[in-house]
Amino acid sequence: MTDALFTILTDAATRSAHTVHGVLPARVVIPTSQAAVGAVMQQAAQQGWTVVPWGGGTHQQIGAPPTRVDLVVSTAALTGVLQHEPNDLTISVEAGMTAGALRAYLATHGQMIPIDPALPDQTTIGGMLATACDGPRRAQYGVLRDMIIGINVIEVNGQPSRAGGMVVKNVSGFDMMKLYHGSYGTLALITAANFKLIPIPPARGSVLIGCADTSAALRIVDTLSQSQLTPVACELLDATIARTVGIDAPWVVAIGCEGPEPAVERHLRDAVALAPSTDARRAVRRLAEHDALWRTIADASAATPLADGELLLRWATIPACVGEILTRIAAMGLQVGGAPVVHVRASVGCGYVRLTGLSTAQQDAWIAALPEVIAVATTDNALAHYWHAPAGGADVMQRIKAEFDPHGRLNPSRFVV
Repeated sequence: MTDALFTILTDAATRSAHTVHGVLPARVVIPTSQAAVGAVMQQAAQQGWTVVPWGGGTHQQIGAPPTRVDLVVSTAALTGVLQHEPNDLTISVEAGMTAGALRAYLATHGQMIPIDPALPDQTTIGGMLATACDGPRRAQYGVLRDMIIGINVIEVNGQPSRAGGMVVKNVSGFDMMKLYHGSYGTLALITAANFKLIPIPPARGSVLIGCADTSAALRIVDTLSQSQLTPVACELLDATIARTVGIDAPWVVAIGCEGPEPAVERHLRDAVALAPSTDARRAVRRLAEHDALWRTIADASAATPLADGELLLRWATIPACVGEILTRIAAMGLQVGGAPVVHVRASVGCGYVRLTGLSTAQQDAWIAALPEVIAVATTDNALAHYWHAPAGGADVMQRIKAEFDPHGRLNPSRFVV
């Protein structure tokens, strides 16, 4: 079926490439403009179709499988830079642009958005916003909700909606941008977003500290948090991930530094000094090697591809409780299995655990044992739970969903509401 603004694709290859958690869509559309997205959504509303937004496909295994998929709307063709004000340190880009492409574009101007998701050459801006994904540097810079200053969406009925603008200090109206962050495509389809930028730091470096056990690693993290050092990243890596970054140790504390050369030199010197010489190994990485190191660490949280029986859990707590959760994960590994592979944004209090070779019952046991889990990625369509009940505000979330999508056609059944 062809429309003046878009073409509905129903061939087997395109549909198969856009399978949503094992559910084959009836049709796929790849609009080439924001106006075309509006026309697509308007037709979908007229037909009563359920709609699943699709960015790079890197987070489609998160959440429950959809009840049905009448239409996948891909943002693959929405890849343009709409407006860039280098002197004002702001940019507006379409939602289908990948994090890697945006990073490369901004680098030519000496600027950046300090977010480093897994698989940056596949992960799109819209997908990052919709899934609230993070990266190692959130320890210093936060997540995308801290950087966004404007957003364009298409509502379920095809109407365009906009919030914010191209200025950093915009205080008019409700802060709707934050509402779409982490909504998993259940409220509207994100088509563009505006961000504040920062200059690329002139120097960067890393310290890797190998530790004999969890307690030693957490002591280093605690000492670092009480010091005057302000690293941009502080990750706790288990032995499996440690080997991928060249350190043979049960645990590694990975510390990333950025800024003026003297500040980076001080961070490297003082961070290395945190390691007790009796049970730690040290390594310093600079520039290109530093960048490759942190790409490897960021990719450890990739939610695709997943093998059968593989489970990725994203969890969050307060930093003081990280040790208790790591103890519980170790105990679960012995009791339930799954050979847990763990890495933690230690100074923030969030982390990931990857498990393999699990049955449906084992996956359910892992999810039940970790109420701190905030997102589940799996290929298993038979799990009892994909989301823990929200600690509070579920009724508010349900009312918001009903207001934005009264007939439940956007990503039906996939999110907690």
